[in-house]
Amino acid sequence: MCLNFITCYCYDFAMFQNKKVAKQNLRIAKNLKRIRKSRDITQEELAEKVGVSLGWISRIERGINAPNLKLLTKIAKTLGIQVKDLIPF
Repeated sequence: MCLNFITCYCYDFAMFQNKKVAKQNLRIAKNLKRIRKSRDITQEELAEKVGVSLGWISRIERGINAPNLKLLTKIAKTLGIQVKDLIPF
């Protein structure tokens, strides 16, 4: 049981936010993987075209890492789509 209401509330809120971000990362991951495959582009080809490692693309597609807006823009341009097609709303 929490001894301090404020501490417990802040902890619960932080955990909620982390779960929310993790879910959003997974949605981006699924969208990226689906669109990339529909364009017959390998992870390696995409990584080379946007200037990151194969491992980085792999971690994005597994929802482990989230790309920043600059990288999302490069990925979208390479795939011939808009950034909004990758970001779930």
